[in-house]
Amino acid sequence: MINLRENFILGDFTVINFVTLTDKEKEMVRSWRNNEKVRKWMYSDQTITHEEHSGFIERLQSDDKNFYWILKDHNGNYIGVIYLNRVDFRNRNAYIGIYSDPDNKIPSAGKMLIDCIKKLAFDKAKLHTLKLEVIENNEQAIRFYSKSGFNIEGKLREFVNKDGKWYNVILMGIIN
Repeated sequence: MINLRENFILGDFTVINFVTLTDKEKEMVRSWRNNEKVRKWMYSDQTITHEEHSGFIERLQSDDKNFYWILKDHNGNYIGVIYLNRVDFRNRNAYIGIYSDPDNKIPSAGKMLIDCIKKLAFDKAKLHTLKLEVIENNEQAIRFYSKSGFNIEGKLREFVNKDGKWYNVILMGIIN
């Protein structure tokens, strides 16, 4: 079985596992995640402290179901974060997530991220099915994932509460 805590080379990209990040890279990721453009689309949208982020990465070292990486291109540019959650090797499925560096306007960053997580999941980890969840008002993400081959498979009704309002979550999936 593959060790998903490793770093990988996928084409022109280096995929660096969170458990191997430098302190500078850890802080860079925390700043991305705390950026309003990113956190407003997360279930948990509060600002993450240094201690919370450090604890999260520490727990990943012994977590066999959740894996996070940053994506770096061959020029040394950091593109964003990709992750596999709820990995089930027996049934060969997982949930994915991505977010790009919100301050770096790299053309096609989202495509780079989604292509890499699909390669990592299907080619390296040999998964069969990928799922993702998107808050219903994130229409741009829903269109993007649809163009990337994901199909809408269901809806989690009133699943997330943001600013006192309930939102549905759209469930999408792709099969290798």
